[in-house]
Amino acid sequence: MNRRILISRVAFFLFLFCLQAHAQSVSIIDVKAMNRVFVKPEPSTFRKGDSLIQLSYRHNNTVIYFQSPGTDHLYEYKARQLFSQPITTRDSFAVLSNLPNGELLFEVKDARYPNSRPARLKIIVESPLWLRWWFLPMMFLYGLVFVSAGLYLLYRYRLRQQLRLLSVRENIARDLHDDMGSYLSSISMLSQSVLNIAQKDPKHARLLVDKIGETARQVMDSMSDIVWSVNPENDSMTQVVVRMRDVATDLLGTQDITLHQDIDEAVPHIHLPLEQRRDFFLIYKEALTNIAKYASASHVWVRLQRSGSLLILVVQDDGVGFDTQQPVGQNPLGGNGLKNMHTRAQKLGGTLSIQSTRGGGTTLTLQILGV
Repeated sequence: MNRRILISRVAFFLFLFCLQAHAQSVSIIDVKAMNRVFVKPEPSTFRKGDSLIQLSYRHNNTVIYFQSPGTDHLYEYKARQLFSQPITTRDSFAVLSNLPNGELLFEVKDARYPNSRPARLKIIVESPLWLRWWFLPMMFLYGLVFVSAGLYLLYRYRLRQQLRLLSVRENIARDLHDDMGSYLSSISMLSQSVLNIAQKDPKHARLLVDKIGETARQVMDSMSDIVWSVNPENDSMTQVVVRMRDVATDLLGTQDITLHQDIDEAVPHIHLPLEQRRDFFLIYKEALTNIAKYASASHVWVRLQRSGSLLILVVQDDGVGFDTQQPVGQNPLGGNGLKNMHTRAQKLGGTLSIQSTRGGGTTLTLQILGV
């Protein structure tokens, strides 16, 4: 009796095992993504037997195919993140649309055997960059870097502006000390000389008075040049050209000298910073001053042109000329005009050449970079 009961129980468990094996025979055979318009299709990476598949957020519409032996099929599948209840169907596929970003578990089994173990497929939908956990912190860091860089560049710009302003002030202070100090010292000494010889030599005293007047006019001209150079209304090359014409008229107009000016139409479009504009103008003025004082010229030619990125100034006269190795046209107050012009040309980062022979006139050529 016990043997019969044991045999019947074994047979029963074998029967359940066979049913269980048959019920577990559902398998997932393929996974295909449904292509979207304007989205480049991607080939499926799923292979039969895989338990994991990764999808892009652009291809989050997919069809899962499954099968089981026999002809009478009844499937039950579920995905907790998508369906609140399991879905029963006789179709051998499931359409999953608009899968959310992240992980979800798809399960399918034979619906005729509720206790059977389902076939499982883990689906991972990759999130777009802007929805990943590190995106906002990274954007914050990038924004912080950009803001810091902007503030640093603003600081550097303000610093350059302050240094530029400081440089302008130093140049003005140096010019006032060098030129004005020299002129005023000369006026003081000449005035003292006039007092000493006024009674003894009236003629010589009148010459000294004339010299005082000439020096005072030089002081006024120098002050006028300084004020003009720092005036923001004179930032354009058009104003520089106007100033050049006015100075030429003042220096050469009282003498029997014919002035010929040739200004290129492209010159007004050039921009020179304040420091360069001032040095450029003073070289030109020094050249005309030397012509008016020492050249004994009949004609003066001034050419200002643009050649590529170069601004070229040519001042030529038909005067007596001089030996460039031993210049005699020195400032009576002790400064060397030619030396000053070369120094200013070096500050401009340009080249200054002076060609002259005795009796053959003089040609001054200045070349600097213009913006």
